[in-house]
Amino acid sequence: MAEYSLGHGASEQTRLQKQAEYLRGITESIWRDAGIGSGMRVLDVGCGVGDSTFLAADLAGYAVGLDRSEEAIATARQRAEADGRTNVRFVQAEIGDPVPDEAPFDAIVGRYILVHQRDIAATLRSLHPLLLPGGLIVFHEVELDLRLTSVPVSELGRQVYQWLRQAFQVAGVQMQAVSQMPRFVYESGFGWPQTRIHPLVESGGNGFAPGYVVETLRSIAPLLESAGVVTVAELGLDTLEARLRESCANGATSLAQVNAGVWARRP
Repeated sequence: MAEYSLGHGASEQTRLQKQAEYLRGITESIWRDAGIGSGMRVLDVGCGVGDSTFLAADLAGYAVGLDRSEEAIATARQRAEADGRTNVRFVQAEIGDPVPDEAPFDAIVGRYILVHQRDIAATLRSLHPLLLPGGLIVFHEVELDLRLTSVPVSELGRQVYQWLRQAFQVAGVQMQAVSQMPRFVYESGFGWPQTRIHPLVESGGNGFAPGYVVETLRSIAPLLESAGVVTVAELGLDTLEARLRESCANGATSLAQVNAGVWARRP
């Protein structure tokens, strides 16, 4: 697994929770379409601070969240306790590790996690022992190999997206996790998957997107600096969101993503 390039600090954990609110509708649609439903026991791999695990438990009744980050798991457990959730459990482990007293599961889900795997097919193969025969794998992933285009255009918006692409490339993140995913799933022994595309586009300067994009850049900015692309000071992060909102106020696109749901069953 590649290192999670955005880190696990407090600001990134806050960003993840905001992202989860933004993406919840897409993720829920994907998981429902795939067949996640009441009475299932679900494993959420790369669960972060718990939002996707909470969603899985809401749909299925019980979910286990797994993440390699001690900090993220601690936050997820605190949030579950604060919400009085008794239908979730959180485990610190690597993807594919045994989950004592829990496996095998009816389904394994994940959101924005396969993009961080150096060998996606090998990661998926490691999930076979954790699934019941006929069990589901369902992943919500994002394509990062995109160029932001817009009419009218925001030159600052294009620059921000260029910085993000460069940072993810430096980090070794899978840039074509959506377009290549059917092949990865097939090579992992799950057969050819079903895929649903969910475009996410926002224009103008008043919505959620400019803040979301800038906070993502903030989390990954140290990689840009260490690679000699641009310094943190040159990014001007303290004013970048306001500048991006102003730049997109003419109706320029401030966010363009290709999200996808991919699912298949264990033979």
